[in-house]
Amino acid sequence: MQQANAILAINSLDRYISSQTIVNVNLTCAWVSGTQNISYQYFGSPPVVGAVVVSAGTGWPVGVITILSVSPTLPFFTISAATTADQLAPVNVTQTFTNGTATTPISNILAAQYNLLTPYSNNFTIQSPGALIYGYIHKLIVSQIQMQYNIPTISFNKNDKLTVARVSGGTTVYGIITIPYGFYTPTDLAAALQSLLAANITIGALALTVTFDARDGFTFTTATADTFYFPDPVIVPGIPSASGISTVYKTYRLLGITKANNQAASTQTSAAYPNFLYTPYIDIYSDVLTNYQDVKDTNTATTKFKGLIARVYLSGTGNIQATHTATALGTEPFVMTADLNTPKIIQWTPDVAVPSIDIQLFDQYSELIPGPAEGFSTEFQMTLLCVE
Repeated sequence: MQQANAILAINSLDRYISSQTIVNVNLTCAWVSGTQNISYQYFGSPPVVGAVVVSAGTGWPVGVITILSVSPTLPFFTISAATTADQLAPVNVTQTFTNGTATTPISNILAAQYNLLTPYSNNFTIQSPGALIYGYIHKLIVSQIQMQYNIPTISFNKNDKLTVARVSGGTTVYGIITIPYGFYTPTDLAAALQSLLAANITIGALALTVTFDARDGFTFTTATADTFYFPDPVIVPGIPSASGISTVYKTYRLLGITKANNQAASTQTSAAYPNFLYTPYIDIYSDVLTNYQDVKDTNTATTKFKGLIARVYLSGTGNIQATHTATALGTEPFVMTADLNTPKIIQWTPDVAVPSIDIQLFDQYSELIPGPAEGFSTEFQMTLLCVE
């Protein structure tokens, strides 16, 4: 391997560094009809001249209202239009203003995380007023990747739907339960499933008990005269679309349910072993970083994205991943570092500096990995070696 001349260190949270940062600050205000002077109380940040202010209070002016001035001695500020009715009881006023300039970027990481701002860590671009790295670079080498894996055992609208068919007196009815997203140990998931199934109006009469065994997986049992099975979601009423069917299949994969569990019986045990890890690997893509390589990347999946810079296998390097009733890989968050023994060497052109970096993270289903919309955000850091 050639000696690296420089390091380009990437942090996914740096997507929140911006030359202009939008700041929202709440003020507690009151006013009287026909005035432009608004009395206020604030905690943390004062009114800012030029900020756009909005309120649902009585008589607040219509249109885009800005702060014209702030009194240096008294707690009031002047707005660009007069109020139309009294608001004597304090109400909330939100001011929005912009920080930063094109040449002085501002890090807004903490506030952006708190407000769950986009872009999320599974699809973003890091930009800088200038180049991220200068130099006569002709190769980029992916050296190390650290990942804070926060994909829940159950992800919202990803693997949170379970269908059950109840057979009673020759009649089959179907029930669908939605499992709250989050991390579950095997025994916790069994207890949650038992509670949710009991509460379902269609299949609650089965009085199902759910247990987990490290050898056999999940076992569902009814003590009633009725029988049950786990149907193919394609035939279940109430599963409206291809994405809904896929969600049930993913839940079946998690629980180890296959076609062998599609025959009515009083007991159903996982036909395949449960898999608590949502995806065994994460593919990291970047069109910008791979723009100048002659040989394009590919994979064996039906969906072939371009620009693969690394595949991170989440089991780690040489670690034994056991499944117990109290823990399994995927039942809790973890941090791992992939020290790539055979790193990807990306061809670059010396005539171009690295202007920005776009990143997309995909799972084994060729979908963006679950993020805040489905549960939690998976952040990562990466080291690139830049060779002259």
